[in-house]
Amino acid sequence: MKWGADGIMVKLTEGTGYLSPKAGNQIANGFKVFNTVGVYHFFHGRGTAEAQYFLAWVKKMGLDKSTVLAIDVEAPDLPYSTTSQVNVFLRYLISHGYKNVITYGSGSWFNAGRINRSQLVDKAIWVAAYGVSQPGVANANAWQYTDNWYGVDCSYDFDGKLSGKATKVTHKKASYWADNGLYEVITSEVNVYGKPALDKANKRRIHFSKGSTIYGKVYRIKTDVGYISANKDYVKLVRKSGGK
Repeated sequence: MKWGADGIMVKLTEGTGYLSPKAGNQIANGFKVFNTVGVYHFFHGRGTAEAQYFLAWVKKMGLDKSTVLAIDVEAPDLPYSTTSQVNVFLRYLISHGYKNVITYGSGSWFNAGRINRSQLVDKAIWVAAYGVSQPGVANANAWQYTDNWYGVDCSYDFDGKLSGKATKVTHKKASYWADNGLYEVITSEVNVYGKPALDKANKRRIHFSKGSTIYGKVYRIKTDVGYISANKDYVKLVRKSGGK
C-alpha cells in the first residue's frame, strides 16, 4: 500500500561486507507498487572499496543507470570531515554511468561542515531532521522529517532528486519574424544595437519601450536608429511592408 507515498529507498549494503537480507524482496515488492525504487549504502569511510561493493550489488539486483543511489553518511566511526571520501564514493558511481546520486546526512552534519555541500561533486542532498518544521539546511533536495510514518521513516522529495523524477527544464526554441514591416514592442523594452550582431559591444544607449512601433527589415529588425531582435517574444508584426 502506498499511503500517499510516491516511491521508496531500500537499504542495500553497508561497508564492504554487509548485504541487507531484506533488500531483494523489498526491491521486488517496491516495483510492484512504484514506478521506481532507489537504494542506499550505509557508509563507513572507505570511498572506493565501498563504492565498488555497493555498485556490484546494484547491478546484481538488476537496477539500471536511472536508479537513484544514495550514500548514507552518519556512522559514528566516520572522521569529523567526511567530504573527501564521500566524493570518492560518488565519483565512482558517476564514472560508471550511475548519475542519479544523492548524499544523506543529518542537518547538524551539513551545518557543521562535516559534510561540506559546497565541495560535493554532486550537490543533491537528503537531510534528516526530526521534530522541526523545516530541514534547516538551505535548498535541501529532500527532507526526512520523521522516522515513524506507518512504522517507517518518511521524506519529502522537493524536486524529484530522491525519486528520480527531477524536472528537466525544457527551453522554448526562439522564433523570429522574417517579414519587413511595421512592428510593435510587446515586452517591457528591447535594446537597440549598432550592428546586426546583438552583443554587448554593439549595444547602444537607446531602447524601445513596450508599445513602441517601428518599421524594420529582417533578419534582425533594422530601424532608423539601429538593430533590434526579431524574436517573436519581444515584438509582433503589425503590418508587412507594402501591406495593409
